[in-house]
Amino acid sequence: RETMAGVSSLGRVSAFLPRARASRSRATRRATGGARASASSAVGPSDDAAEYRVLAFEDSYDIRALLKNADVRMGHFEQRWSSENAVEVLREFGRVDVLLLDFYLPPVTGLTVLQQVNEAVLAGAIERPRHVVGMSSVSSCNNRLVAEGADAGFVKWDVGQWEGWARDRW
Repeated sequence: RETMAGVSSLGRVSAFLPRARASRSRATRRATGGARASASSAVGPSDDAAEYRVLAFEDSYDIRALLKNADVRMGHFEQRWSSENAVEVLREFGRVDVLLLDFYLPPVTGLTVLQQVNEAVLAGAIERPRHVVGMSSVSSCNNRLVAEGADAGFVKWDVGQWEGWARDRW
């Protein structure tokens, strides 16, 4: 049974799974530092949030438009409409400040992408994105992403409400 158990330091999380920490693999716990919350201890955006490099994996909605409508400022944004070769895409993208992951996208789910990212981080193939944010339209899917190491999870249309974004206005 899922229950609300907390709030991350950089935004609400749809819900925590009480046994999620125990169910995450040892490799995932090492890759994510064993933590669910963002590495940042500050509430609100960091000083460089307006320069964030954002990579989104979403197959149906224009995430840039959702973020723009929420007055989010960022340095660079790229959206991939499929999860094909996701780890290679991250490697080529370079520094990833915010990785946005939909759950249901082809050819593999956002959960599988996050597992692949965690494995690549452990292998030293890529750096872990500074922030990983799940953004499924199904909140229970965001819970699964958080259980696998995402820092936060939002229903897709609310992803612009994450407290880690720099904004033109609050």
